[in-house]
Amino acid sequence: MGMVKVVNANQYEHRENFKGDMITIPAGGFVEMDREDAVLFKSQFTVPKFGKDKLQTPESYKMLRLIPIESDVPEPKKENEFTCMACGFEAKSNAGLSAHIRATHKSAMLDEDAKKELEI
Repeated sequence: MGMVKVVNANQYEHRENFKGDMITIPAGGFVEMDREDAVLFKSQFTVPKFGKDKLQTPESYKMLRLIPIESDVPEPKKENEFTCMACGFEAKSNAGLSAHIRATHKSAMLDEDAKKELEI
């Protein structure tokens, strides 16, 4: 999968044990994780802590967000619409591709109907 940032949106540091390691995310900071691990980490239950007033303490809130990290992988090259499947020649138009096939690959064609279609 991809890498994501696990962002701590709380004003308190978040510390949690995950897969045998102690993960610490500073207040407003982030750590990078594999997406699958980050989803498991975010959804892992943590026991809330309560104060004397029997309300959950703000430092025990689990306020995590996942942000995808943009990869440096370039976009795949858009394939030309008029590319010869036999040799990879790229024509600018359908007529140019047909002329290339007539000149280069007509003798190798097995389908007689396709050969006749090129003669027209």
